[in-house]
Amino acid sequence: MKKLLHKVFLVLIIIVFIGKISNWFLNYSDEVNDMLNTGMFALIGIAYLIGGFVWDKKLINFIFIVCGLYLIVMNFVGDFGLKSVIGIVCILTPMLITKFSPEETDDQELAED
Repeated sequence: MKKLLHKVFLVLIIIVFIGKISNWFLNYSDEVNDMLNTGMFALIGIAYLIGGFVWDKKLINFIFIVCGLYLIVMNFVGDFGLKSVIGIVCILTPMLITKFSPEETDDQELAED
């Protein structure tokens, strides 16, 4: 079941990616662009929600889950002043956490040597 969900998720990501790229050449209508954007942010939010349960630290779990929920919910909330800024922060924060967090396997390997 886990592999099936992973494959479905990858297919959805590929569909959105192809849709965003083909928009450069085919110039889709605003409604189609809105659907592609909603799908893109929802898939990123789902990925962050799932990633929120991987970490051992509660604070990192909380940050991932909050960012994922915001990215999903922001598609269904009307526009307000800081919506885009908060969205950018919610996209970048989990990426920066994974980039700069020490990998636990490296720490364990160094301890064994």
